[in-house]
Amino acid sequence: MRLAIECIDSIKSAQQILGLLIIEKVNFESFEIRKCVEKEMTYLHTETLCKAQQKRLIGLITQLSGVVAVNLIEELSPFMSNQRSEFDYLVAQDLKMKAVVEQAKKFARLNAPLLIQGETGTGKDIFAKACHQFSGRRSQKFIAVNCAGLPKDEAESEMFGYHSQSEGRKSVGFFEYANGGTVLLDSVAELSLEMQAKLLRFLNDGSFRRVGEDREIQVDVRVICTSQKPLERWVAEGKMREDLYHRLNVLVLNLPPLRERRKDLPLLVEDFIQQISQQLAITPPPYSTQFVQAILGYPWSGNLRELYNSLYRACSMANGQLRIEDLNLPKERIFETHFVDEIDVDSFEQISLEECLNQFEARLLSKFYAKYPSTRKLAQRLGLSHTAVANKLRAYGIGKHK
Repeated sequence: MRLAIECIDSIKSAQQILGLLIIEKVNFESFEIRKCVEKEMTYLHTETLCKAQQKRLIGLITQLSGVVAVNLIEELSPFMSNQRSEFDYLVAQDLKMKAVVEQAKKFARLNAPLLIQGETGTGKDIFAKACHQFSGRRSQKFIAVNCAGLPKDEAESEMFGYHSQSEGRKSVGFFEYANGGTVLLDSVAELSLEMQAKLLRFLNDGSFRRVGEDREIQVDVRVICTSQKPLERWVAEGKMREDLYHRLNVLVLNLPPLRERRKDLPLLVEDFIQQISQQLAITPPPYSTQFVQAILGYPWSGNLRELYNSLYRACSMANGQLRIEDLNLPKERIFETHFVDEIDVDSFEQISLEECLNQFEARLLSKFYAKYPSTRKLAQRLGLSHTAVANKLRAYGIGKHK
């Protein structure tokens, strides 16, 4: 059974839900907390339950304080769905992506902490779930925790649990509850320096103390951490402990942004349109070569998430063939999709292919430089480094680099 639970405070509600599952003796396969500006959501995937059990559990969760709504859903999310998170379902025709997938398969078999780095929307949580499913822990629990959403004053009790002797109350933390399984610490560098020290100790020997207890507890948990920017930058900014960085910087997956895996884009478009059409209960709408060319020409700073959302918007508005304008992308950031058809072949007579490409690149850079006269903005637009763009402009005598 898959549930989407909207909460006032997802962290507090998560503790109540976990306690309820223990009381009801209901096992779960994955537990994900997502906090955003609009709402706070908890996604729960339990073992198979009969209709009566489903009704009872949904009713009990609905009665918990802070729970706004509980909905039965088909999939947890496009990025946490069990069906879409296995390695076999990842689109990886691009050589960079193929290498990352093969590396991930090797790392998945190990028990050491795994660090997954990549820009927003590159699929870090997909890889984390895939690594869990590919490991010997696949039949055990997988819990995803958004470290950026953990209140500083409650982070320790949420992770390690607490024991209030005066009130006679105990609470099990995420690590203890996931014993035998995997815990994903999303945005690990967002933890306070104090919590980073406690996490480092836990990573060293798997032991911890509940808040309010002196007794040592030992658990066996695989820890997977993610970060949008390289952890060494957090260290340089003084926001991450150097010893924790060295502890995590052993098994590292660096996910390439979408602009560096263009070969995968047509396949991703086809794959996402199929998924979206199933969700919308519509026949997959057709699309033109120009539609794909527009997608290929866009930098996709939001990566997979931005591509998925744009295609969802286009499919929702489709009345026949998908239209470029329904992607709702800034026109100035899309390449002219038919510039190849407009090339005057005669103007390239009697010169080599290399010279043709150089002349074509010079013309293209000249046009883009008119729109992006700053080399930094132009570099960002083209998905190149600032140095590479500056060198090209200088070589072709474009702008102030003449």
